[in-house]
Amino acid sequence: MKIKLNIMILMLLPLSLYSHSLLLNIMDNEDGSIMISGGFNTGESAAGAMVRVKATSSDEILYEKRLGSEGEVSIKIPKIPYQVILDGGKGHTIVKDGIPPKEGFIKKEKEEKKKARSDAKISTSNAVIVSIIIAFILLFATIFMSARNTNKLMQEIKKKQ
Repeated sequence: MKIKLNIMILMLLPLSLYSHSLLLNIMDNEDGSIMISGGFNTGESAAGAMVRVKATSSDEILYEKRLGSEGEVSIKIPKIPYQVILDGGKGHTIVKDGIPPKEGFIKKEKEEKKKARSDAKISTSNAVIVSIIIAFILLFATIFMSARNTNKLMQEIKKKQ
């Protein structure tokens, strides 16, 4: 039994020797830019890996470029909250929140303003408008028919007296 266990360990050992994971470093250059560097924990450079800088609020891609041969890229710090995504291929993707600029992120007016109950908007789609018009027409038709039938009944009652 011990021999089988040792053989299995020896067979699985080469698989673990070739395993690696992607590393992402974001450093502030103190001049309004950041240095994004990528590599593997085995010491290899992540040259050619795709770097994306994405706005967290709108999912808009602010920057996209492959790492050069040195495995680093320097970019200006975005003024809005962002994430840095390093894509080193299948199964090797890292996402980290970005470093804020010295003056802080710019807040959008929509985020600053809290919604109040009075800010509720009534839908103005054509379907809603048509439905409301039909409802009022049916309401007025019902009232008209009811008044007409009531008048007929009253006249019948007067005739019998």
